Amino acid sequence: MTDEQALKMVLAAVEKARTMGLRITAVAVDAGGHPKALLRMDGAPFHGAVISTDKARTAAGFGVPTAVWKTRTADRPHILEGLNGRAGFIPIGGGVPVTVDGTLIGALGVSGAHEDEDCDIAAAGIAALAA
Repeated sequence: MTDEQALKMVLAAVEKARTMGLRITAVAVDAGGHPKALLRMDGAPFHGAVISTDKARTAAGFGVPTAVWKTRTADRPHILEGLNGRAGFIPIGGGVPVTVDGTLIGALGVSGAHEDEDCDIAAAGIAALAA
């Protein structure tokens, strides 16, 4: 993930949140889960910096959106129990992997709103790469 891609996604996510009247934190990580860009909006919960980073790392590490963990573990709670508490893992929607030409280059994580809103904001950040 380039610096420019990371900044473009984070800024687009923040702009989407602003239009929704929300205050969030957005973070882009590379494929190894290392932060590339992070922006916490004025007034966003301070926990969002860690939570959005964990969402992005989870999405990058597994290559799937964090929202899928609800359905993936619905009938197998032991899997979620085993993963919960692991550093950098969070099974809450708002983390989305970023692929370019079929290659995982990182992920975007959003925290600070309701889970579905975090997912929508993250999607807007990812869509900015195609623009």
